[in-house]
Amino acid sequence: MKHLTLGQLARSTGLARSSLLHYEALGLLRPAGRSAGGYRLYGDEEVERLQAIRSYREAGLSLAAIGELLEEHPGGTAQLLERQLFELNAEIARLRAQQKRLATLLAQPELRDSRRPRGKAEWVELLRKAGFDDDDMHRWHAEFEADAPDTHAAFLRSLGLSEAEISKIRHWSTSA
Repeated sequence: MKHLTLGQLARSTGLARSSLLHYEALGLLRPAGRSAGGYRLYGDEEVERLQAIRSYREAGLSLAAIGELLEEHPGGTAQLLERQLFELNAEIARLRAQQKRLATLLAQPELRDSRRPRGKAEWVELLRKAGFDDDDMHRWHAEFEADAPDTHAAFLRSLGLSEAEISKIRHWSTSA
């Protein structure tokens, strides 16, 4: 491959010139050399390095972490990626807890929009759109029932459910 200028590299990768210059300022990407006119030139090795940078960014790594990875510490790559994976898992757990809390808040009678009553089917659809699967819904009901049984019952009534169905859902909520 022939060498690419900064502009050509930017166009071929879809990245902004400013991003490439930022990567250079951080020491993540360096030109292979310069042309007679002083233009930065990038070869195959730099393009591969840029692809690695993009791949790590898409995986959610910070530029500082990418810098560590690119320094090629033996065994460090796997450790850093594992750490990122565990941090991501913790963030997902935090977001899932927030999601459940928001659903619980939406179920509070004083926060529900009385002008727009929502039935069971609409509520289930809302939770599905929010990413809840059957197990998530069961856990949500179980936590709601354990934390605020009267409010949970009032919520179920607000969905227009019969007392028999409310009783069934509340029993299901307390089962393992």
